[in-house]
Amino acid sequence: MRVIALAMLMLLAGCDPFARFRPVKIAKPTVVAPHDDDDHLEWASVEPWAVVVRRRCRTLDVYRNGDRVRSFHAVFGLSSSGQKLHEGDFRTPTGLYMIVDKRPHPRWGHFLLLDYPNAHDRERYWQALEAGELPRKGDDWVGIGGLVGIHGTDKPSLNGRNVDWTFGCISLENRDVADLAAMVPVGTLVLIED
Repeated sequence: MRVIALAMLMLLAGCDPFARFRPVKIAKPTVVAPHDDDDHLEWASVEPWAVVVRRRCRTLDVYRNGDRVRSFHAVFGLSSSGQKLHEGDFRTPTGLYMIVDKRPHPRWGHFLLLDYPNAHDRERYWQALEAGELPRKGDDWVGIGGLVGIHGTDKPSLNGRNVDWTFGCISLENRDVADLAAMVPVGTLVLIED
């Protein structure tokens, strides 16, 4: 019953909860649709690979030349509401990022590092600092943070129950992050949406 209720909520939010179970065609169609939808992103058609993370749908979708080729279930930072502003706020950032490194990780197999903070994140941080909206850390202000990425899990039961548990990263099942790491190269664009 919970699965049906969750699927209905995702459908109401504009998400397709069953997309990751449907086969997707890998060959690029000869005629490209003039608009974006979940299976084709026109803006990504010039990118060999692109990743789109939809937090409200709890998905990480992989696109090749604009066509979706894989969809993975994802969980996020402990504080899933609001925009990431500083280190320790436990939020997953939203915006356009790039995978800048891929490395093995002893805790969850793979870690795909994103270029957080980008220029937009730094601008928002400095505006919050000037407005006095950042918490103190000792005698100084809390920093902007870093080391945000996509990784596996050592908490598979939490991932399976849609519990957001990371400090701001995107967590996939270990087999899924291994597939993702093998698929996409460093330099892949990652769009994280609410």
